[in-house]
Amino acid sequence: MFKMATPKLFQVAMIAASALALSTPAMAEWKTVSVQHEDLDLSTAKGQERLKTRVKSAVQRVCGSPRAITLKERIDQNNCEKDSLARAMPKAEQRIAAYAESRRVALRD
Repeated sequence: MFKMATPKLFQVAMIAASALALSTPAMAEWKTVSVQHEDLDLSTAKGQERLKTRVKSAVQRVCGSPRAITLKERIDQNNCEKDSLARAMPKAEQRIAAYAESRRVALRD
């Protein structure tokens, strides 16, 4: 039986809130976070949901700012999370699809 190797981690790129970057330029850069998933069975709805939860958690860690006190800062943080999720979730969906395809090929062989 042929088994296709699947990466244990995938990278999720996220951007820190640009408005916060005005006061802290380092936050304006893209950050990459590894999301572990080798322990998940991505062929199940439960495994897929756990992966998406991990992606959301990574986004919150990257976009979260203990300094987000004002309404503007909180809005910027929310925008960061929304934009980052929009970039990260398609990667998670691709990983799920690749996992399903590798299992389909392995079962066929």
